[in-house]
Formats: sequence, structure tokens, C-alpha cells
Amino acid sequence: MSGRPRGGHSAMVGRGGFQGPRRQDPVSVYVAPTGVPCPKQEVTKAEDAELKQLQSARSADSTKSPPRPGYGTRGDGVTLWANFFEMVPPNNLVLHRYAVAVVEPRIVNGQREEKKVVGKKLEQVFRLILECQQLRDYRNDIVTDFKAQLVSRIALGAEALEAFRPLRIPYRAELEDDARVDAPLLEVSITPVGPLAVSDLIEYLTSTNVAGTFDKQPILQALNIFLGHYTKQCPGQVTVGHRSFPLAPQSNEVGQLQAGLIAVRGFFSSIRVATSRILVNVNVTHAAFYNPTTLAQSMLAFGKDDKGRLQSFLKRVRVRATHLKPKNKAGQIIPVVKTIFGLANTADGQSKEKDNLHPPPQVACFGAGPRDVRFWKEDTSDGKSKGESSMKTQKPSASNSRGSYISVAAYFQVTYGMQTHPNFPVVNVGTSAKPSYLPAEVCTIVPGQISHAKLSPAQTDGMIRFAVRRPTVNAKSIDQDGPTAVGLSPDIVGGVSRFGVKVGSNMITVPGRILNSPEVQYSTPKGMQRAVVGSGSWNMVTRNKVPLRFNVAPPLQSWHAIVLHFGNMKEPIPASERASLTAAFDQTLRNIGINATRRAPWQTVRMANRDDRALANVMEKLPPQHSIVMIILPTSEKWLYDRIKSYGDKGIGLHTVCVLGEQLRKSDPQTMANVAHKFNLKHHGVNQKLGDAKLGFISKGTTMIVGIDVTHPSPGSVATAPSVAGMVASVDAQLGQWPADLRIQSEARQESVSKLDVMLRTRLDLWLKRNNRLPQNILVYRDGVADTQYDMVLQEELPLLRKACSGLYGKNEGPPNFTIVVVGKRHHARFFPTKLDAKVTDPKNGNPRNGTVVDRHVTEARNWDFFLQSHAAIQGTARPAHYYVVLDEIFPKLFPKQQLPQGFSSHADLLEELTHNLCYVFGRATKAVSLCTPVYYAHLVCERARCYLSQYYTMPQPGQTEPQAPTDAAVRVHDRIKDDMFYI
Repeated sequence: MSGRPRGGHSAMVGRGGFQGPRRQDPVSVYVAPTGVPCPKQEVTKAEDAELKQLQSARSADSTKSPPRPGYGTRGDGVTLWANFFEMVPPNNLVLHRYAVAVVEPRIVNGQREEKKVVGKKLEQVFRLILECQQLRDYRNDIVTDFKAQLVSRIALGAEALEAFRPLRIPYRAELEDDARVDAPLLEVSITPVGPLAVSDLIEYLTSTNVAGTFDKQPILQALNIFLGHYTKQCPGQVTVGHRSFPLAPQSNEVGQLQAGLIAVRGFFSSIRVATSRILVNVNVTHAAFYNPTTLAQSMLAFGKDDKGRLQSFLKRVRVRATHLKPKNKAGQIIPVVKTIFGLANTADGQSKEKDNLHPPPQVACFGAGPRDVRFWKEDTSDGKSKGESSMKTQKPSASNSRGSYISVAAYFQVTYGMQTHPNFPVVNVGTSAKPSYLPAEVCTIVPGQISHAKLSPAQTDGMIRFAVRRPTVNAKSIDQDGPTAVGLSPDIVGGVSRFGVKVGSNMITVPGRILNSPEVQYSTPKGMQRAVVGSGSWNMVTRNKVPLRFNVAPPLQSWHAIVLHFGNMKEPIPASERASLTAAFDQTLRNIGINATRRAPWQTVRMANRDDRALANVMEKLPPQHSIVMIILPTSEKWLYDRIKSYGDKGIGLHTVCVLGEQLRKSDPQTMANVAHKFNLKHHGVNQKLGDAKLGFISKGTTMIVGIDVTHPSPGSVATAPSVAGMVASVDAQLGQWPADLRIQSEARQESVSKLDVMLRTRLDLWLKRNNRLPQNILVYRDGVADTQYDMVLQEELPLLRKACSGLYGKNEGPPNFTIVVVGKRHHARFFPTKLDAKVTDPKNGNPRNGTVVDRHVTEARNWDFFLQSHAAIQGTARPAHYYVVLDEIFPKLFPKQQLPQGFSSHADLLEELTHNLCYVFGRATKAVSLCTPVYYAHLVCERARCYLSQYYTMPQPGQTEPQAPTDAAVRVHDRIKDDMFYI
């Protein structure tokens, strides 16, 4: 899920990682068969006209996001492909919405209960609804999300609606001719929600009446249902949200991830709006799926010895029972699909429910094989067994309770003449209270099942290798294959054209600009010196090969090195190599200006197992003057990294820098320099700086910049796993030090930061301590907020930010000015060069040049937002960051329109340039990063919190007691280092 380097465990090896295939085709740019069209001038004119009206009606209402103050003008102009297609619906198109409710009624103890129908069964019910005779006259006019809504271009008549108040439908599985005798009877209700005229949306997008308001979300939702219907009903595709994937991908669209998973390439599609037009965003996307092979092969690939992990991997996976082959009238085999609840467990069938009268199964151990799982099989009066094909443990009848236990292996041998392997775990496709068992040999994994589990490092590497393609290849795929895949092409049966909707035959082109890189400054013995910046990166040497030094490098009184052994692993750094490595690293420190006066001898620590406290004991005994410890690791296993960071950051108050032994042994200058960068940042240093001219008003030292992010529990986390909010903030005008604060959210998966006032107060106190005054302005970059949550930032978070300042600022100075910018990275907007020109195209990979900014033709004039690709992507297609301003008090206060700095035409220019420049002060690297530094650091500190809470974010073992919900103490950093950049 990201196009930028991440923090946490991966940070231990610096900027390493997969670098992509060495051999690549020459760089090229995509040119459509019909050429490269110019950006539409009528869109530019409409934007200018609406902007003119906005500027005359600008308001200071802090309850609403500010209007766009202007379009950016700085930088060299460029024309880019944008992965959007223009959609033109008929002016008279009206979308009639209907809410659909599906329940399965049943009588329990004389009382009616309604069971909700969900998942794949619900999707099949919607197919049955569309086939109903009551809707036969509307079949070509209705689309659905297959979950809760129908959308029709013709209003349903009274007769049809009356039939669904409610309509009783017997459930019928796919390919079944008729419903089974025992099929559940479902009740379907259809209720009108209201019509939506597409012309209302178009009028809003083309109007220059900026005072008008219009809620776009209902009609965008309806249009997305309309767009997504084709892929959802297409039998050859599977959809996941707005993404669609082929069920039988060609060989070049699928990759092996090992351990039972495959990578599949598909397309994302979604309706977006911009000034004067409706757009369809189409992008190449990738996801990990379960390999549709036999369950036995999947178990072997994943590893069947760790039963707890295997159960987590297989839980809720749908399998086809291959020993059952019912056929319909056409002779087609009707698939019998079951959902895995888990592995056979000793607790199965032990429920105390009243209707659970059968003798419970006998399971030898958790994850037992077919010989060791026995269930009760009742005999009928005629001597024939009453067993079921999936070995449900049965309830004896009142008239005849004869029967006996039989193993799963024996049952399949007797009933089907099949041999089962004794070492493959039996799976339960029922429930814990009412288990139903199948051996692995009779199960095949149903195609098209996405895996939501966190990928292993090896699988992540495999996914990157599969997903990385030249921008040209992706652009061609989007432009030529995307429209057909998502139903936009006019010749697609069942696509959007049947509603009279026209879609552009090619991606649109948009105007962009390339901002200049700022001056990156370092120190030398002769004074301040600029680094030579090219393509967003630089080396720490001058053109004359003179080493550049960090701007602020406090003397390092002492540092310590620990070589860690674990179990029977090979020694990461042999004793014979340590002297030369020490000399090389000491030389690196001297070259970049760090004076390390004392270094303790290397120390070797051996850990026998995960519970061994040998390393913790050594760290606890280190004298306080050892301000930083380098720990050389034998392995990149994440649990070890998490343990070290928890020991050092929380328990002892000791800065640690982890390095893989195999990396350090190479004596690579880049690895040495990466470690030195971390040393200096943790020790209150300032690595690189920007010239005052590029920092503008930030250089006056009266503005604090804040970064905020929230991390949430991932799939496989324990039930008590929390969400954690992280905040970083600058402490002065140098922008070199960004201390942080962490807090547990009041509710898991809550995006609004619940303790924002407390967090900001700690940052203000530190600013006051360092500067003897409070900041006059606070510029906030807020990460992780969806475009539907912008109002949440203003209504819930802004009051908490102001609360943090109340009582702290005196009456004379007044409260600070806030500007809040939401930063988005989980979007699908991409831009591609249209010219093979080194001035506008990255010669290494064909992406746009770093510094490319787009704020026209794919945005709305009413909103102040822009896309910025600040970095030079190492591989693949670059993903720009999206910046959206939800509040602006700083720029109008500091820069009235008549007082703009020379060369700047509006506040938009000021913010775009400042944001771009902030991407160059990320102290851990000598390159511009893909997100502005405060947001990047906020993400890193949240990743560090995940290290502290690793027991909550890892898969629990069966029978393992879940830890209690954590408090803020679980992420509280030791007082000795809490005001340092401990998270680097």
C-alpha cells in the first residue's frame, strides 16, 4: 500500500530493500494511438471564471474549508497525462435509488427472529432479485451494489414496489435450477430513497455561483454503483470495493507470492468530479489472493506445522467440496461451497446450547488429522447410515439413538473409497458449537478470494517485484485496457453505454508545473556550503569532493556497540572484522562533523531464545554516558527489533540504532552514512538545512510545524488492539529536530484524534522551553484523513487544538493562527509525461520530474487542493501526494494580497512551494521524500508505537489469553529521551 519508504522495522537497514530488476527497457513515454491532445481550454476558462467569483466572495468562516485563493503559477509548465476519463451522461438522466433489506426469518421459542443475510449469499440474493418476474420490465434499467441498494434510470412502478413489501424468495444457489426443499425462505423489501438528477451535479460543477451549496455525496455514490455494476455482475471478474480483478488472469497478470498466496493485477475505477465535468479515475491495482489450488497444497505451501498460524491463514476461506457433485438439468455440476471456520479443535461441539443434544466429536488435539477426528454417525432403522457428506456431528433422533463414532478417515474410506493423509489437519466448515468436518484432500480453494492478512517480508518483496512496472506500461494499460475492463468502452454489453453515457476514448491531459529544488545547506570548515541537488537527491560532498558536514553535530561523548547472537545463528560480525569496521565508522563520523570522543569496546551478547533477557540485562547495565548504542543484528525478524526498541525507548531511556550484520560487514559508505544520520538526529543534531529564502516566513522562528498521523489495528490483531495517534512538531526555525508524542486513542479504529489537546500542549511546552516564547502560527499537516472526513477535522479536531492553547497564551499576544492541511496518499491519481524530454521526464524511469505539481483540471475551483510529486521514484509509477487545505488563518494574516513576496501570485504559490521545500528536510536521507517531512515523521512515530504494542498487532495463538486494552503508559517514552527523536 505505499510508494514511499516506511519506518519501523524496515528502518534498521537504512535505505536498502528491493531495487527492482537491473535490466530494463529504455525509458519512453506513452503516446496514444490518436496522439497527445492538448488540455481542454474550456475547462481552464471555467476554472478562471469560477476563481474570479470565489476571490470576490472570500470569507473568514472557520467552520468551512477555505476557497481556493488562486492557481499556482511558479515553475516550468508541462502537459501531463492524468489517469482520468471524461464522462458525459445524458442531460435527462435521473437515478432513482432504492434501499434493499434482506432477512431470513425464523421462529425461535415461539418468537420471530430475523437473521441478516450477508457476504456471498447476499450477492446471490441480489441476483435472484434481478431475475424476479416483478422486475422483468426493468432489467435493462437497474444496477445494484449487490449489498444494499438498487439504482434505476426508470422509477419502479407502484405494482413492483407493492410486491416487495416484502417479497418472499426461496434461496437458490448459483447454477441450481430450483430451490432445494429445505432452502431458506428470504424476505426482501425494497423502499424508495429518492431520485437524483445528474443535471443538478453538472450544473453545480459548471456554475460560477460560488454561494450555492450542493451535497455531492449521494449522487456520487449512485454514480459509483452505476459504474461498478458491470464488474460486479461479470462472471469472469471479482470485485473488492472499487477494484476488479480477473478470476482467471493471464500469466503476465499473476505472480507467485509463495506461502499459499498469489498476486493478481486488476483495475481500480471510481467517479470523481472536477470543475465543469465528471471524471472516471482508472488505475492499475494489485492485491494478494489465495492461490486457487487444493487445500492440501495450500497447507503445504503455507506450512502446516504451526497450527495456530495456519488456522488464522485459512479462517473464512471458502472451499469447494470436490467429493460432492450434484448436477442441474443441463448436466452442469453445481459447486458445493463451504467456509472454513477453523481447524478441528478439542473444544468443538462442547457448547451447552439446548438444541446441541448430539454426542460431541472426539478430537485428539488442535489441528488433528483425519484419523484423530471422530464424529457420531447415527444408524437408521434400515441399517443405512444417516451420515452427511461433510461429517456433521449428528443429533440422535427421539425414536432411534443407535450409532457409533467414526473417524473422518474411516468415513471417507467407507463412503467414497478415498484415502486421506494422516498429517493434514482436518478443517471445520461449520461452527464451534456445531462442527462439520472435511479433510484437506476434498477441498479446493475457490478462486477470487483476497487476503487481508499482513504480508511477510518475503511476500512483500514478491508483491513489489510483481507490481513494479514502467510508467509507460501502466499508462498504456490504463488507456487501452482499462476502459474495457471496467465497462467504459461503448462496445461492452452491460457497460455504462446502455444508459446513454459517453466516455472519452483516452485519458485526459492536464497542465502541470515543475517546481525548482530548494538550496540544501551543510557546514564545511570554511562555512556554509550548498549541496549539489539533482533529481531530488544529493551527495554529501561538494563539486570539489570536499566532504559536507552536518549543520549541528553535538559531540558524542561515547557510543557503544553490541553484537547480538541468537540461538544457533551465525555470528553477524566476526571478531576479526570489528577493528576495521570501527575505523571505517569512526572515519564516517569525523567526515560529517561528529566528534566521537570515546567509544566503548564491542560487546557480544548471546540470546538462547525469545524469552532470554540477556540483551535487556546488558542494556540496563550500560552507564548513562553511553548515549547511543549500535546493535548489530543476526536476523531481520521483526519481533527482535520490536523488543529492542521497547527496551531502549521505554524501559531504559537509551537510544538504539539497529543494523543487520550482513549489511554492516560490506563496509558500504552509504550504510555507514545512514547510521551516522540517525546518530546525529537522536543526539539533538541538525543534518541538513534549507536557505532562509526557501523557508520564507518559517525562517523567522515564529511558526511551529506539526505532523499528525493515526495508526490502526491490522487484520490478525487481537480484539483489544488499539489505534494510536502520533504527533511531531518542529522546535525552531532550523527544522532539524522534530520531537514527538504518542497517545492511545479512546476507541480502536477511530480516526479523529481524541487527545489532540494534550498532545499539542506537550509540543507547545517544549517550544516554549527551547525558545522562551510561544509560536505565533501553527501549521498542521494532518495525515490519514479520507476526503469524506474533512469536516471532522474542523468540527472535532480544531476545537481540541484551540483548547491546547487556551490559558497558555496571554491576552496581549492572543491565540496562534492555525492552518491545517490534510495530506492524502491512499488515492489513485497518477500523472504521466507526454514528452521524452529530460527537463520534464525523469530519465531513469520515465516518471514526471520531481517537483511536479498539478492543481488544475482534476480539482474543483471551490476547494484549495493540489497534487505534488516531490520525490524521484526509485522504481515503478510515482504516486503524488494530495494536499487539501481545510483551514487557513496564517496566509491571510501574514500576506494580504497586496503584500505577497515577489514572484508569488497567490497564497497557493506560497503553500505549494513551502510544502515542496519541506520534503527536503527529512533528516534520515539525502533526497526529497514523497510526503512533506512532518507527515513522514508522524508516520514513523506511529510505526514505533506498533513496536511497543507488538503483542496486540500479531496473530494470537489458539487458547492464548488476550492482553487487556492498553493505556497511554504502553506508549510512554522514558523521560530521558522523550524530547529527542527517539523514533528515527
